[in-house]
Amino acid sequence: MTEQTPAIVLAAQSKTILEAAHAYHKLGFSLLPLHGKRPAVKEWTGFQHTAADLPTINTWHQAGLLHNLGIVCGAVSNNLVVLDLDGAAGYPAFAATFPHFVETYTVATGGGIGKHIYWKVDQLPPAIKAMGTPIGNLEICAEGRQVVLPPSLHPKTGQPYTIYKEADILKVADLAEVVVWVESFKGKPSPQIWQPPRLLLSPTGNLNPKVIDALAHHFAGQGYKVYGDWLHGQCIYPQNHKNGDKNPSFGFNTQTGYGHCHVCGTMLAKDICASVGIRPEDYGGLIENPYGQPLIITTANLSDVPPPDEHEADTPTPPEANLPPMSELALPKWLQMYLDWAGKTGNQTPMSFHLTAGLWLLSIAIGRRLYGAAPWGINLYPNLYIMLVASTTYYRKSTAYKLAEKVAREAIPHMLMPTPGSPERFQESLSGKMPTNFDSLTDEQQNRLTKAKPFAAQRGLLKDEIAGLFGAINRKDYMLGLKDLVMELYDCPEYSDKDTQGGLTVVERAALSILGVTTPAGIGAATTHVDWSNGLLVRFALITPENDYEERPSLKDQLPLPQPLVEGLKRLHEQLPMPTEDGDKVQPPGELRATVECWEDCQQYSEYLRQLCKPDQDAELDERLKGVYGRMHVQAFKLAMLLAALDWLDTDQPTPTVTALHWNTARQITEHWRRSAHRLLEQIDRSGEARREQSIQDRMLDAFRQGGATGCKLRDVYRQLHLPAKQARQMANDLVLAGLLSETLIDGAEGYIARPSRENGHR
Repeated sequence: MTEQTPAIVLAAQSKTILEAAHAYHKLGFSLLPLHGKRPAVKEWTGFQHTAADLPTINTWHQAGLLHNLGIVCGAVSNNLVVLDLDGAAGYPAFAATFPHFVETYTVATGGGIGKHIYWKVDQLPPAIKAMGTPIGNLEICAEGRQVVLPPSLHPKTGQPYTIYKEADILKVADLAEVVVWVESFKGKPSPQIWQPPRLLLSPTGNLNPKVIDALAHHFAGQGYKVYGDWLHGQCIYPQNHKNGDKNPSFGFNTQTGYGHCHVCGTMLAKDICASVGIRPEDYGGLIENPYGQPLIITTANLSDVPPPDEHEADTPTPPEANLPPMSELALPKWLQMYLDWAGKTGNQTPMSFHLTAGLWLLSIAIGRRLYGAAPWGINLYPNLYIMLVASTTYYRKSTAYKLAEKVAREAIPHMLMPTPGSPERFQESLSGKMPTNFDSLTDEQQNRLTKAKPFAAQRGLLKDEIAGLFGAINRKDYMLGLKDLVMELYDCPEYSDKDTQGGLTVVERAALSILGVTTPAGIGAATTHVDWSNGLLVRFALITPENDYEERPSLKDQLPLPQPLVEGLKRLHEQLPMPTEDGDKVQPPGELRATVECWEDCQQYSEYLRQLCKPDQDAELDERLKGVYGRMHVQAFKLAMLLAALDWLDTDQPTPTVTALHWNTARQITEHWRRSAHRLLEQIDRSGEARREQSIQDRMLDAFRQGGATGCKLRDVYRQLHLPAKQARQMANDLVLAGLLSETLIDGAEGYIARPSRENGHR
């Protein structure tokens, strides 16, 4: 090797990772130990500001953390910027566009097609990326980002990262041109040709045809385009669109008199008349005949709707493709404020998790004190069962849970209930019975429990690693009664009793809400197909990371909990009927009946989902999803009530009114949840992290079973399976929570014993 060989090239050609780490450190770079492509240290934000010293690097090596090596980009590494081109066409396209920028040190990634182009800049660019472009994924790795260094090995291919261009790192003033180039690939989705909705309403014969004609003439005069029986143009509610409906999404059906917007949903003729200034009374009234026939929903008139793509022919009808992203939902002020705070604080947590946690907070603030009287003969309350599901570590799912808990404990701590230790103790807590050690608790704890008593059965339950609860329900005899109790409480019974060893326990006015987190593999380990078919799992909204998930910028300092968030939640709680004193007794709170203007929409949505569950379709829906679909119209109504309750706070109305706008936003959220349930089953059944984790768990469980009644040491098992100790310990803990392993000590070392599997519980 000649003296002219750049030092960065010599470092990359090191024979070992430790040798490379010392060489890169000498060049002034901030380094990270990696497991695959991810940092192997729990917290690495400190290394974004201060580079690790040699003793720290040596400690990583001694601890077995230096599997691979990463470099932290940005100011801490002398203003280093790396362009990550992940795709075979990326580098040729870039080199053809910017030949002056490619004369620099460049790395070929171990994946076989990617390139990392290195520069040192005077002015750091923003860290941006454009994913799924025609030439692959593009990312400018600058401040706060890290990339893998040679001679690390790619975690999937096992191939090393190598030098593609032997040159020193090029120094440039800025990368403004490169930023513009990457941004150009992000763009905005090209507007799609408008299509009528798949869910169509048949004419009822009730609407006055003169009114329909007047509306048709109005829209034709506004330049709306003819599309079969539809007139297509800008929405009549532009305020519901962040961009004023620039790509028109509204259509008026000249046969039925109904309107439909892909954002706002279905619109009744009376509302359309009010919006455009047409008076039905000028044409003889809105209704020509008495309104006696229910709305008929059909999916038959789809001649103008293109058939599904070939690759979709063997799959059930997916959630609607034109669903607006969550960032464009029309949310009440408090909920938007919660999303802003939680999204910035938990920047690595999916926004779908934060939104769902915020809705759960509203549900426990209300409890059972607001309901809608459904036309099908039952009262619906806004309680929610929610499960946040994502693979371990990466999505920071527990952050959503913890931030919601922080707000609840600050605003309404008495509306949180303890985790059930047994069905009997859970029933006692729901009945308002004080714990046996009540007298030994602090004054603050006693006051909180006393304040909670009138709300005993309408509080919120937080459960980290909720799959453990399911596992206990399925595999521990003393927990068997909990499944029926959890299922019963979802429907908010007025009265429930159970005769236990301690006497008769009575639960009244229930409206339990649950928020838990788990992994796809955790669900697979802890549940069976029976849990889907008997209605337990399908009562939960199963939330997975959104399709367009992106990590948001990290904060330099902790963002304080905004007091308006705390005060707003407390105000909602106290605005509804509160407990009253009657002599020495405290009477439970009363209930408000919401004014509901969207029952027709709710029933239409129910029938639409029901039709998707028909057994004679070419591609029949997964049986597990049928139970999910069957409850989604109720979930959507619950969400609409929550949104209406927030808007009600700023009015002088005696009760909340659930409007069509509340319904439309709630239905869009529920459609995101429907899409989420599809993603979860795909992860569980066919591919991804869930399948890999499940396979490892199965191998680990088999290894412990081979140890018989005395069990095995954890160290022996993870060496046998070639697993890192940390990962093996986490997997074993998941199996303990699922009731499949029990902890023990073997010769003073950590060990586990496989529990006998019950016939109906073993997967």
